[in-house]
Amino acid sequence: MNPATRTRHLNQWIQSHSQQDMSYPALHGFLCARLTGPIAPDWQDPLAGLLPRDAELDEKSAEALHHLIAELEAQADDAQLVLPSQCRLSNETPEQVFEQSHPLGQWSYGFSQGVARWPTPTDLNDTTTRYRFSLVAELCLFRDRPMAQMLHQAAASELPFLDFCKRQRQQMKTALNLLLTLDQDGARHEEEPLPDNEQTRQWQQWFEQAAQCRDPLARLSWFDRIIADASPLFDEAFWQQHAGRGWSAPEARPLIAALAGRADCLLRLGQQEQARQAYLALLDLCQADEPGCRHPLSSLYAWQGDWAALQDLLVRFNEASCWLRYNKALMVFATEGEQAAQPHLAAALGANPHVPATLLGQRRLPKQEPRHWQGGSRDEAALYALQSREAWLAHNALIWLRKSVNSKAS
Repeated sequence: MNPATRTRHLNQWIQSHSQQDMSYPALHGFLCARLTGPIAPDWQDPLAGLLPRDAELDEKSAEALHHLIAELEAQADDAQLVLPSQCRLSNETPEQVFEQSHPLGQWSYGFSQGVARWPTPTDLNDTTTRYRFSLVAELCLFRDRPMAQMLHQAAASELPFLDFCKRQRQQMKTALNLLLTLDQDGARHEEEPLPDNEQTRQWQQWFEQAAQCRDPLARLSWFDRIIADASPLFDEAFWQQHAGRGWSAPEARPLIAALAGRADCLLRLGQQEQARQAYLALLDLCQADEPGCRHPLSSLYAWQGDWAALQDLLVRFNEASCWLRYNKALMVFATEGEQAAQPHLAAALGANPHVPATLLGQRRLPKQEPRHWQGGSRDEAALYALQSREAWLAHNALIWLRKSVNSKAS
């Protein structure tokens, strides 16, 4: 059965049996929720909770449904679940997504109904549970406008509401497949301990040696040693199995951390293109960016003046972090001028008020990058300045920064 025929059969069947005005996307969303939930789905009764129990499948509709389930399971095995093609968000009239008949709103409604079939969480404070339901909130965003507006306010996004909705639609596939990276017992892979053996202990010693080096070139040699020792342990089949979610494999984390450390060293050494390719490769391995590559990469894009790439990164990771807010302010200054950049600088100062003093040389930078830091701290500001000062110099932005900060102080 081809997809078009399958969709037509299921659309006709669900519209004739649903008590609400539902369509094929709602069915698709419901099945995706069942598939990505904390327990394995019961395909003996695949539509329980979506339609009345007397809504019996005819032969053609049953064949179409099983064909769809098989396709979704195959996509899930490759962590490549996708929304139906009609679930687009119009650039011209995005507000129409909240109309009851819109396919994307239908999909979110069906997904929410599938989530309602999940078992009740035993611990709402559990890290995994909170993470799971934050992904659910993203996927249910278009169920209704009040929910979407509430999530927009909770995210404290600088984007206007409809632009926020567009960005969230772009991220729905990622959020859907991230649900697949959670264990069925609710435990996240990243909480599993690393294997304790002679090899991992050796890597730990090399990491400690790297941390003691003041010179990025010397530090790079230790990361290269770890990479050379660990890389042969992970073949192409391993990375294909963990496509986009390499951090979920605890045994691979030392290698990923060494690759991230190497990329940081290349950036400090001024090897821009090598660092850029290294960061992009890591973002392919870890789509959720557990190593935090988006921060130095944003500074690298700013240094290169690749504003299109930086804008894409800001859309992908719309967060109120020190790096992204200061680099957005720098981008707007370079492309639109001082007046347009002023509100973005104000937002950046709210994220970390210590950055200007470190960028302007009013506070001495440490000889080594801080190993640990908290958001809004002086250590975070020092690390940002070490990774980003060249970008501010490249665009003659420090004079504007000094003037802006002085004007606020007076």
